Amino acid sequence: MSHATLAPATSVQRKRAGALISSLRGAALATVLLFSAGAQADPAVAAQILQTIRYERQVFDVQMQQVNWYLDHDPSHAQTALIMARIEAVKIDAKLKRLVQENLASRDAGQYNDLQALERAIEYGRTASQRIKFVEVYLQTLEIERPPSAITRQMLNTQILLFNMSMQQLEQAMAQA
Repeated sequence: MSHATLAPATSVQRKRAGALISSLRGAALATVLLFSAGAQADPAVAAQILQTIRYERQVFDVQMQQVNWYLDHDPSHAQTALIMARIEAVKIDAKLKRLVQENLASRDAGQYNDLQALERAIEYGRTASQRIKFVEVYLQTLEIERPPSAITRQMLNTQILLFNMSMQQLEQAMAQA
């Protein structure tokens, strides 16, 4: 008889243990999801990347002032300034790509105030990245051209203006997102 009474108790204990294990699994899964979403999508990280891009744009602007001075006054020595400006453009492009990825992760994790603004920020980030790539190409073309052509300089300046417009739109969209 004692054997018969132990069977229901064992069954009840198994159910309780199963429920406890199931609850622990659920809590562990929720914790993992909570921390993984925070690690993958943090609007503060995107804001820091944008701040870094602002700083690198200032450095790029100084580099471009040097490029323009050398192209206007001493084109034979413009090579170093062109290379330095192109390096800054490459850095900006890399940061823009990272910013787009952070914004995509924020969107996927639901970490935004305005989804449409975040979508615009993602698109403007991609556009700014494309435009800075054109800037890179024109800087490299000016490195190669002997003498540097006025047409290439004009195309470079146009791309810089378009890039600056994209960056302004990106910053406004991120402020709203």
